Amino acid sequence: MKRLGIAAVLALVAAAGWPTAAVADATAETLRTVLDKVQPSLVIVSFYIEADDGRKAEARFLGSVVGENNLVMFTSLVIRDNVAISQYKDFRVIVPGAVDGKSYTAEYLGKDDVAQVAFVRVTDPSAPKLPPLEFEAAELQIGDPVVGFGNLGEPDAYKVMVQDTRVQVVIDKPFRLYPVDGDLGVPGTPVVTFDGKVVGLATIYVFNRGTNAQPQAGRTQIVWPTERFLERMKNPPEGGQQVKRPWMGVAGLEAVSEDLAEYHGLGERRGVVVGRIIAGSPSDKAGIKVEDLILSIGGKDIKGTEGQLVTAFQNEIRERKVGETVDVEVFRDGKVVPLKVTLEPQPKSEAEAVRYRNKQFGLGVRELVLDDTLVRELPNDEKGVIVHFIDSSGWADAAGLSDGDIIKKVQDREIAGIEDFERIFKEEVEKKPKEIVLFVLRGLKDKQTQLLRMEPRWDAAESGGGTSPGGAPSEPQP
Repeated sequence: MKRLGIAAVLALVAAAGWPTAAVADATAETLRTVLDKVQPSLVIVSFYIEADDGRKAEARFLGSVVGENNLVMFTSLVIRDNVAISQYKDFRVIVPGAVDGKSYTAEYLGKDDVAQVAFVRVTDPSAPKLPPLEFEAAELQIGDPVVGFGNLGEPDAYKVMVQDTRVQVVIDKPFRLYPVDGDLGVPGTPVVTFDGKVVGLATIYVFNRGTNAQPQAGRTQIVWPTERFLERMKNPPEGGQQVKRPWMGVAGLEAVSEDLAEYHGLGERRGVVVGRIIAGSPSDKAGIKVEDLILSIGGKDIKGTEGQLVTAFQNEIRERKVGETVDVEVFRDGKVVPLKVTLEPQPKSEAEAVRYRNKQFGLGVRELVLDDTLVRELPNDEKGVIVHFIDSSGWADAAGLSDGDIIKKVQDREIAGIEDFERIFKEEVEKKPKEIVLFVLRGLKDKQTQLLRMEPRWDAAESGGGTSPGGAPSEPQP
């Protein structure tokens, strides 16, 4: 058989329409064009987190300028809910690729976890005026190519990296999401189509790759579409606060399964089953009860697969406004009951909780918030304070106190809340007793009350020795 030469093979490839260098060159040119458009609006957001023990952890993430006066947006995933906002320090913005590597002071404005975005505004008068990106809504299709961004580190002046991938699948309920088949870049950075439209942000999506009965968590990168954060971008938060979304006050939700719907004669209607009503919440005031089946919100039936129903319900509430009164249909005792619920702001989060720290004892506590009581199945007005920090070389650690313990009493004096604890603890410390006895509630489901004895080494502390972490005065934490 006659062997084909290289020239003949290349001719056949071209004739067959197989990809050639020309296709690759076209993609490369597109990536360069997209980068040229977006790069002037990309910045590094820099800050550090001061831990309870005084250690500092620096963080730097890629963000984008999205508004006038150098308004910068980045992912809210890096502003954690279990860290007080007062522990985030020295926000600055760096222009990637700048030869001088100069950073500019910035003010942290706040975050919106539902929209998955956080904001800073550059306050340094010497900062250059950077062009804001213009985001637009667009429906993507399976196979559509998109471009994402990353960055190198400080030694390489944070130069921006570009990468392309394709939409792998379209999720349409409870809202549209676009998982991709490769790396989309740093969460919170813009996603751009090959024709130059900025259509969303890169982020992480946790999904159930198993069944409803036996869920199995999976993670992938997705395009977070513009409509999920556009309103917040136009109206950013202020004062370093988390945006308060509407709240009904129901917990322990489960999907109305096909079997349950059939049992109650609901036909094709679905919804969620209420497992717990928070006392004094909007749902409590409206007359919603445990074991009610919530079928509709604001005249819209709760729809989706069994695995989507709880998320669909939660999203329907979050997308409304605080103070709005909504019609709610619940199924109870064999009939549909119409109710009206006036939505209130979300309760205080762990990050917003008032804190108190005593360095001498190596102890940090904070006020209880609703999430603490829910996870422990306690009344939402539970008394006490919760331990959130223990210094491994402190007197509290030596006594066996642990993170998550709820302190109920100090020296047999009941603790109502954080102000009570600070006052009573200071009064007892001033007496310099041989021991300070704490009554604590420990555990989540299987809770136990324990008595712990802190034995201060007053003489050692006064002489600068012993196990005290410095003998520094106590200090309240906002």
